[in-house]
Amino acid sequence: MKVYLINPPPSHGVKMVREGRCMQRKGAWTTIWPPITLATAAAMLLKEDIEVKLSDCIAEGMSFGQLKLALRKFNPDLVVINTATASIYSDLSTAKLTKDVCPQAKTLALGLHVTVLPDEAFVLSAQLDFVIRGEVEFCLLDVAKKLKEGNGNLAEIKGLSYRDGEGIHHNQERPFDGDLNTLPFPAWGLINTGNYTLPFSGEPFLLVTTSKGCLNACVFCPAKPFYGKRLRFRDYRIVAEEMAYVGKQFGVRHFLIWSESFTESREYVISLCDEILKRKLNVSWVCNSRVDKVDLEMLLLMKQAGCWMIGYGVESGNQDILDTNKKGVTVTQIEQAIALAKKAGLEVTAHIIFGLPGETMQTGLETIRWLNKLDIDYAQIYCAVPWPSTPLYHIAKEKGWLVTNNWELYEQNNCILDTKSIKPREVEYLRARALGSFYLSPKRMANILKKINSFRKARLLFDAIKEFLSWL
Repeated sequence: MKVYLINPPPSHGVKMVREGRCMQRKGAWTTIWPPITLATAAAMLLKEDIEVKLSDCIAEGMSFGQLKLALRKFNPDLVVINTATASIYSDLSTAKLTKDVCPQAKTLALGLHVTVLPDEAFVLSAQLDFVIRGEVEFCLLDVAKKLKEGNGNLAEIKGLSYRDGEGIHHNQERPFDGDLNTLPFPAWGLINTGNYTLPFSGEPFLLVTTSKGCLNACVFCPAKPFYGKRLRFRDYRIVAEEMAYVGKQFGVRHFLIWSESFTESREYVISLCDEILKRKLNVSWVCNSRVDKVDLEMLLLMKQAGCWMIGYGVESGNQDILDTNKKGVTVTQIEQAIALAKKAGLEVTAHIIFGLPGETMQTGLETIRWLNKLDIDYAQIYCAVPWPSTPLYHIAKEKGWLVTNNWELYEQNNCILDTKSIKPREVEYLRARALGSFYLSPKRMANILKKINSFRKARLLFDAIKEFLSWL
């Protein structure tokens, strides 16, 4: 039994992050993220004595032509295709490519888009055999074991959609109850970890999972169909052990905590930080958080345990927009959370979304002025995207706000929503103006230049500037 896990090549040259709800060009800090879902699934398959190959074509610079050669050489029994909304047409073409060179191989697609639109996935690719809906690692393991054993009763696998001679079948939903403590450490040895580096410093980094699931009700977030509504944690001791293992095995000490909201449980955060300190781990990490889930004592402990930056889901500086989109926080809480993080010595990234329901040119300009007054280090600025299955998507369909059905345009660099109170071109103008006014301010340019103390870092800064200009 041979399984080939693939993060497909760029679509139209656009390097996409395809990691659950995170479907965007590259990612935070203009870098590529390691494919943690594929690497974890690979580790589970390896434990079953299944031969595994993993290709992150984005990071490796692999074209479809090169992928075709790799498929022919490996000759897999099952090909697993990672997908995202904006690259879905290109991603699913991997199934045809597979059948062209390995006609006996089964093809399987995973990702948030195919999770919520499995029927469409089978229409888009006649060569697609399976779709996983949701809990990826556990469902994929079940599929691979069935194929390895020659047991064709696929109807038993919860969370699987499949095609056979009789048509398309959608099995019973898989509950989000998989024990995260049974997940092995990601099989990072299958890829070149040196391909994933932090901006400015160029240091390698990897992702580490602490929890899955989301308790919150934001109308624009697509997390729940992929991770579930119930919050599940990995034992903090296992997470610390994974950090220690990655440092020893791969020489990587920088981590992005992979969680919908790392600080959702104060007790968990404190336990993990205490464990890191007890083990005297030389690690450096960043995380995301809601602004209503932090306090100074916890942030100080996080800093002591190696955290250097926290990312807040700010979304807007207008309270009515926050309320309309069920963010569940106040502008005052946002400002207080930023102040607490800075007091603890942490750098801060604010995530802003323009074009949400209720947005006008006036509210957008207010947010820009407010953003530029905040004591933050970085801003990730997006256009609102009505991801399939989100409340925002259903609202947009009902109200006739969608200006296109072309999935390639469903990405955060451009706007496809005409909410009547603001036009798509106006949203894109606000995003470009916010990026320009924020990063081109003398204060922030000076802060970034302070980080440049070598030729290598200067080159990395130049690359980041090129990426920045492509956003405008």
